[in-house]
Amino acid sequence: MLFSSLSFLVWFLPAVVLVHLVLPARARNAMLLAASVFFYAWGEMAYVPLVLASMAINYALGLGCSASRAWLRHASLALSLLVNFGALAYFKYAAFFLETVGLGAWAPEVSLPLGISFYTFQTQAYVVDVWRKKVPAEKNPVDYGAFILLFPQLIAGPIVLYTDVRRELKARSLDARALETGMALFIAGLAAKVLLANPLGALWERMRALEALSMPGAWLGVAGFGLQIYFDFAGYSLMAIGMGRMLGFRFPQNFDHPYAARSVREFWRRWHMTLSGWFRDYVYIPLGGSRRGTARTVWNLLLVWTLTGLWHGASWNFVLWGLWFFVFLVLERFALGGWLARHRAVGLAYTLVVVFLGWVLFAFESVADAAAYGARLFCFAGGTDWRYPLRDSAVLLLMAVLACMPPVAKRAWALLEAHAVLRAAVLALVLALCVAALVNAEYNPFLYFRF
Repeated sequence: MLFSSLSFLVWFLPAVVLVHLVLPARARNAMLLAASVFFYAWGEMAYVPLVLASMAINYALGLGCSASRAWLRHASLALSLLVNFGALAYFKYAAFFLETVGLGAWAPEVSLPLGISFYTFQTQAYVVDVWRKKVPAEKNPVDYGAFILLFPQLIAGPIVLYTDVRRELKARSLDARALETGMALFIAGLAAKVLLANPLGALWERMRALEALSMPGAWLGVAGFGLQIYFDFAGYSLMAIGMGRMLGFRFPQNFDHPYAARSVREFWRRWHMTLSGWFRDYVYIPLGGSRRGTARTVWNLLLVWTLTGLWHGASWNFVLWGLWFFVFLVLERFALGGWLARHRAVGLAYTLVVVFLGWVLFAFESVADAAAYGARLFCFAGGTDWRYPLRDSAVLLLMAVLACMPPVAKRAWALLEAHAVLRAAVLALVLALCVAALVNAEYNPFLYFRF
């Protein structure tokens, strides 16, 4: 059940929010747990036992990590790593690695469970934080289950840590202002997905389908994809944050206008911020970070970005995508960082080129297809295949570019915040436009849905 589906908008979300409001506080987490299981089962009934088993095992191992005996704490942590990443390796990577070493006939024929990359990272972070004594173990299984399976962030994040919502699991206030803010954030995210990402994705599909693509056409296509994936994922995250606010939770920010970044390093501080933070806190820093010399820093970055690529998908194009950013992050750390800081306009242009070229690796399922399309970007072949698509999408592209600019987006939001009547009218209009678009929608994918 996609957030941008009519079934979710018309009955599931209103029903959950309404019931959550009228229930007594002590029953709300149980209701959210039941609703979240139903939400997951709607899209992936076969893997409900898997996600429930993961929840139960990590609940028990979290208790083990809080034990007074050191051996039990360490054993619980080791077992959690084995269980969590063992399941992830089997369902997501086993076929890829076996095919890579020439044993494809032995590859398991399994589909990827919805959201396994997200909830695995979330459950593992919880166990590690308990083991570090950063938080106490959650003893209430219902509260723990509500935290792990909370449907707004279950499938595609943001990656919510136990520290983010611990207090709100026990007691959270529900008031009209929070509900209104949550609805506004949700509608803004829905608009980003339905009114921007979907038509931008259609532009990308239109351009990639052309057999003899010109260089301007190829750049128009990759621009469409780069903007699509941003508004698709950022919109989903904003919807999740809005729903969390409606239910009394404050989820962490996941995007902060990444296409305004002046370096690749800054870009990754603004893009999928909860994933970047997870790798920083649970991989990079425990490995030593940048505290053990240049060679160790480069090695740690290489490992982190290889894993980041693999996290996004089990194929070589994602590995190369991660390594692509590794190269530029190393260059910026040891050579380009100061220069880019002094030449901000050049830094912006450089970052956009690096990121959008990287999207070519991300957009295709094979390295060969990505290489073939990438070659069209530099083939210096003319043509008119881009003129009509550009004309048809000019207003869309202009709106997307303006929405990427922090001053424009922030001033528009501030204007709505300052005028209640205008805010209500604009949000109602935007919601109506989204619903109308969804009624006739033939193209409504979600790019991060299977991660």
